[in-house]
Amino acid sequence: MTLSPSASQRIDPGRLIAFTSTEGRAIVALFIVANAAFAWGTVGFVARPWQTAFAIAIVGAGGVLIVAKRSYPYPWTDTALILGIVVVANAMVFDSLHVSGDLGRATWNLGANTWLLFFLTIRGRPWAAWLGMVFMIAQSATWAAITDRGALAGVIMCSNHVGILLVGTLFAILLRRTAQRIEALRERALTAAAETAAADAGIEIRRARVDELSALALPLLERIGEGGPFTDAERASFARAEARLRDGVRGRALALPEVVEATEAARARGVSVTILDDRGEVIEDGDALARMVEVIVRTLGAAFAGAVTVRLQPPGRDSALTLLHVHGDEVTRIALDEHGEVLAPRP
Repeated sequence: MTLSPSASQRIDPGRLIAFTSTEGRAIVALFIVANAAFAWGTVGFVARPWQTAFAIAIVGAGGVLIVAKRSYPYPWTDTALILGIVVVANAMVFDSLHVSGDLGRATWNLGANTWLLFFLTIRGRPWAAWLGMVFMIAQSATWAAITDRGALAGVIMCSNHVGILLVGTLFAILLRRTAQRIEALRERALTAAAETAAADAGIEIRRARVDELSALALPLLERIGEGGPFTDAERASFARAEARLRDGVRGRALALPEVVEATEAARARGVSVTILDDRGEVIEDGDALARMVEVIVRTLGAAFAGAVTVRLQPPGRDSALTLLHVHGDEVTRIALDEHGEVLAPRP
């Protein structure tokens, strides 16, 4: 017996570092404050501070979005939004930067956007994160080329950030493998628990059947052990007990309290009742089973002579249950489908 967690129950590797926890939100707040501090400290390097402020705002929104509760892997709509934030924020900052001099922390946008891409890899979108890095390198190289710094200088500006994203990718792989191991351990634990429960249930069922057998057969066996002669009532009681035991073996799936009671009453009236289970599996539809039981009880209750055979048919047949009442030359057959509905008699 194997139990597999559903998609909604599978472990999100991002949960292993508590993205959506209070601590995760605190880190996002620190991320936003740090970006604002770097931008404020280098405001003298930009020509249009409002563009820097706008970049701070959308990068901060990206930080809030990247730690929001989302499915794993991260939805493509949100992924595209993060990539859009990276591209727009870089464009706004580069467009406002002075063309000469040492930039220092004025390129804070590269580090901030790298961290967005870092967390995007952890949320299951590494290829999208590397696509974002390619955009960022292209933007940096283009800006450096336009400002006569040289495209290579722009690429070098992103070298450290490439290393950070590489570490993030490796970290994401490690998290995913850890999540898979945890999931495998959980699945084995669930399987072991299910097997234990099934074994316990089997023991309880066997114990209940032993108790049932003792209650039914032990007094009669003791009476037989005392020796005869036996009255006609005792012989009839022995026959009914034998038939009931036979029902428990050959028709266990139908050995329900209502059926057992109706069967006992019919046999007490002199009706020969045979219960057969050729299905070999449980009827899982409770409503269908209830309708079948109702028809069985009604048929047995209407029988005062003759023989009644109740049979669960093997799987795959048109009829799931048949009832055959033979009384002299009169034969009545009822067939029910898998839903417990009466089938029309064949022509």
